[in-house]
This record gives sequence, structure tokens and C-alpha cells, in this order.
Amino acid sequence: MRTIISIQWAMASGKTTLAQALEDAYPELHVYYENPYPIVQKRKELELDIRTEDGFVENQRLFIQAELERFRHFPDGHIILDRGPEDLEFYTLHYPQVHGYDWDMEFRLKTELEALRRCRSDLILYLRAPDHLLRERRDADQTRTRQSFAQHESLWKLEENWFERFPVHPIDTTAKTLEQVRQAAVHRLAVTGILGRENEI
Repeated sequence: MRTIISIQWAMASGKTTLAQALEDAYPELHVYYENPYPIVQKRKELELDIRTEDGFVENQRLFIQAELERFRHFPDGHIILDRGPEDLEFYTLHYPQVHGYDWDMEFRLKTELEALRRCRSDLILYLRAPDHLLRERRDADQTRTRQSFAQHESLWKLEENWFERFPVHPIDTTAKTLEQVRQAAVHRLAVTGILGRENEI
């Protein structure tokens, strides 16, 4: 038996940092990090242009196939995801809309989306922070390039509404230290029985 917990929201909201903190503190958790780079490289090799409908469809097909494959190989136990399948579905459906494209992704990727919707998180830790703080964190992080940050900004408000349909626990990270964010996450995982109460400090 396995339980899927995904950490969601915008770039620079602290998803990877929280996942690393949970992994360091609780080695019994299975933590998986977002890694889009193999697909990005494949996209370059195939010369896909995501500004075209066919290019975007093929790009998202690659991402969805990779996510399905990832889910097939998860072990039993508690799984922590730095982003989950709900985020991929959202981006697939809303990226064209936000950029003014009238592309019917429900039709073009019907089979893939149906398969993706069978991969769901049991709990979503949804990290919140104001836009200006996300930009500050992005600018301060010299370890990662965030070339698509501006593209994702236009999706944030839509994304908040999208995630209301899922089992979401919001964590406001605005004035919290990493340890405070970790403790908020641990508390929620304890309340739901994913971690024992003894893990709370």
C-alpha cells in the first residue's frame, strides 16, 4: 500500500526545499523530485515548438508518459512528490488558454489525460506566498535557472482555483522559516495519520 503526498504551487515557493527537509528528517519517506530536463532535451532533439498546437501536444504527451511511468514504479509506503500529476494536468489544459490559443487538449490528449487522472495525490501540501516574495526568492536562488518563471506567473491565479477540487492543505510560507514550514507540513501529515504524532515537536 502506498500514500501519495505532493507539494504544489508556483516556482520558488519552496517545494523542493520542503521535500529535502522532509527527506532529511524522515528517511522512511520516499521522496521524488521534479526533473523536467530529460523531456526538455527530448523536445530539443525532436525540434518541437510548444508555440504550435502539434508541438505542444507532443511535448505534453512526453511529460504525461513520463509521469505514468513514474507512478508505475513507485514502491509501497509514503511517497513525497515535488509537484504531482494534478499540476501536469493543469498545465496541459491551461497553458494554451492563458496564451490565447484555442487548442482542444481534452480531445487531442484524451487517452493520455484519462490515464493521468487515474494517478492522484492522496494529500497536497499547497505552499502559498505573495507574488513579490516569489520573485525575490527566484532572484536570490543562484543554483537554478528559472527561464519559464514569467510564463508561469500568468497561471498562478488559475492554479489556485484549480487545486480547490483536490484534497489540499495550504501552508502560508510568507513569514515562516524553513523549520516552521517543515513543522507545519509534519503536523498535517501527523493529523492525517501519514506520520505518527511522535514525529511532531
